[in-house]
Amino acid sequence: MAEVKRKPRTRGNGQGTAYKLPSGKWRAEVTLGWEKVKDEETGKERKKRVYTTKSGFKRKCDALSYIEQYRNGTVQQQKKVTFKELYDKWEPTHNRSKSTMDCYAAAMKHFKPIWYFPVTEIDIDDLQECVDDCPKGKRTKENMKAVAGLLYAFGIPRHCIKENLNLAKYIQIRESSDESRKPALTLQDVEKIKKKIGKVKYADYVYAHCYLGFRPSEFLALDAAHYNAKEKAFVGGAKTEAGTDRTVTISPKIQGIISRLTKSKSSGAVFCDKDGSSMPVKTYRKAFYSVLDACGIDNPVTVIDGKEHHRLTPHSCRHTFATLMKRVEGADKDKLELMGHTSNEMLRYYQDVNFEDLRKITDNL
Repeated sequence: MAEVKRKPRTRGNGQGTAYKLPSGKWRAEVTLGWEKVKDEETGKERKKRVYTTKSGFKRKCDALSYIEQYRNGTVQQQKKVTFKELYDKWEPTHNRSKSTMDCYAAAMKHFKPIWYFPVTEIDIDDLQECVDDCPKGKRTKENMKAVAGLLYAFGIPRHCIKENLNLAKYIQIRESSDESRKPALTLQDVEKIKKKIGKVKYADYVYAHCYLGFRPSEFLALDAAHYNAKEKAFVGGAKTEAGTDRTVTISPKIQGIISRLTKSKSSGAVFCDKDGSSMPVKTYRKAFYSVLDACGIDNPVTVIDGKEHHRLTPHSCRHTFATLMKRVEGADKDKLELMGHTSNEMLRYYQDVNFEDLRKITDNL
């Protein structure tokens, strides 16, 4: 009697899936639905999958069990509130004159680069960079600090923010934005980090960050699904509105790292935590300081109101990338694309960006 070959069992649409991570742990993934998003350049609408994931399961059956619990509604998912969602919740509750609210609304627009970041993952450097990049005068920057303070005061008692800490009070208003920017790592510092790759944990993450230029939250949100191996570029890597039309080609200096981290990985965080799940900003910040310490890079700390402020933070990697770009030739609109700045949005909207133009810059970093 001939042996009957059975087809492998597959799970139907909407039933979720489980797959093994390079770490050996399992990840559960459930599609929640599809939403329509509009391409700002073409004006066309496309469908974008909305899903939730959870990693760290030791066995596949544990991941599948979680999926069933999630679909049956027995798993309570705590949604992370974004900066924009917090503003939308707060705005109707704040009873002030129309002119005052209009000023706050105008100030809020300059926080657009972090609108879609979870509030719990935003740090003082994210807020400060938005203020520094604001092209308006001192009054607008003061309004930015004021509205950020009001949002934190609103979010803390409502448990939207875990720590009872209003980061807005640390925002600095300076005549020159350069005075309050985090300094970049020197070329000597970058070389020290490079030499520690393979010897110091997460040295490869920090080194790669210096050649990618993303904000820390964007960097940690990079998903293998957004990596174009053929073009050697991340396309729309971050989970932000600004990131959906952003392309960053990979410098040859970190291509090996990116290839290794994305190998046999169709989705999931590229710069992940030890269990393969997305790395929290706090965890990466601690790893960053440990790497600098292991490399002998001086990073003095000052204490203000009981809170430590390091001279160099993960945001310094972004400024390092910007400094490296100053050393190479390239069109301003291409450098804007690589940095993901929104202060010149119309330039990015009307001028096409292609991989070759971007690669000319990153190949020479």
